[in-house]
Amino acid sequence: MAFELPPLPYDYAALEPVIDTPTMHLHHDGHHAAYVKNLNAALEKHSDWQNRPVEDILRHINSVPESIRTAVRNNGGGHANHTMFWKIMKSRGGGAPTGKIADALQNLGGFDSFR
Repeated sequence: MAFELPPLPYDYAALEPVIDTPTMHLHHDGHHAAYVKNLNAALEKHSDWQNRPVEDILRHINSVPESIRTAVRNNGGGHANHTMFWKIMKSRGGGAPTGKIADALQNLGGFDSFR
């Protein structure tokens, strides 16, 4: 089973004006697609790793054959990070954080200064 580029859960323009449409295309159709392609290429001759979730592969990265470990770490990590990124971003999302993150930002001048 080859890894696949997940579709965006929203339109490419959904995050404007914070992230514009061309940037979304670059990151999804360019960067993320390349991570998936390169991860599949690295695992092509290692069927025992192909059917595992990417998070499981990364959790056990030291057991991945050394000859492909760097490619799997870099591309698997890029795939996992971008997949998470698409899920946590949303139109009109965000706002000031709460809890420990908000407290930590106070030490840096507050959320508005950080932003």
